[in-house]
Amino acid sequence: MDDVVIYGAGGLGSLVQDILEQAGRYHPVAFLDSDPARHGQIHAGLPVEGGGERIEHFRSAGVRHAIVAVGDNFARVSLAEELQARGMELVSTIHPLACLSPSSRIAHHVVIGPRATVCVHARIGPHSVLSSGTIVEHDNTIGCGVFLAPAVRLAGTVTVQDFAVLAIGATVIPGRTVSRAACVDAGAVVIRDVAANTRVAGIPAAPIKPAASSRFIPQLPRTRQPTTRRTTPILRADVVHVD
Repeated sequence: MDDVVIYGAGGLGSLVQDILEQAGRYHPVAFLDSDPARHGQIHAGLPVEGGGERIEHFRSAGVRHAIVAVGDNFARVSLAEELQARGMELVSTIHPLACLSPSSRIAHHVVIGPRATVCVHARIGPHSVLSSGTIVEHDNTIGCGVFLAPAVRLAGTVTVQDFAVLAIGATVIPGRTVSRAACVDAGAVVIRDVAANTRVAGIPAAPIKPAASSRFIPQLPRTRQPTTRRTTPILRADVVHVD
């Protein structure tokens, strides 16, 4: 079992730690975090060793695997690129109770929570998070650095572009697009395409304000790894990771 360090000592970090331990392929040994106030603390039973400056320490100790568990999409992709550039191998973590179609394609460095479902011909981009109970239906395309909160429901042929956020319980009807860096509020029902950098809410969902107009939206990751086609569905305890 390979050792792995988790970047992000918060709620998502705890979820990632739990999935890693249940899946049984990687052994979490420590957290890293950008917040100095957390350094030296114990989080979920593991030490918070510091921030990015500790990467060389872990590499010297033989720990070469890492996963970024930060909810902010922009920060997650940026940190992942930094860790990869410094020689760490990014890994995915998929809960044993997730269900993935054999025809789905899952990119590297993703988090897929318990009871999440990825259906036939769906594609999940790198650095994305599919939280507990999310439904990604047939022929969906999920971009880079996307965050799907618990119980998000995407009908067939939906596209969610890079850095978009769908909050808890959001629903998108068939064939719609949630564009780059858009935000869909909790419980909203999307029946029309959502423009880039726009926040929508309500039933049906309507724009309320820009999602990230004051923020720099990064480009796609500089390094890409090929997606992997599933050969067996995941719905059992001996989960097979797709990295």
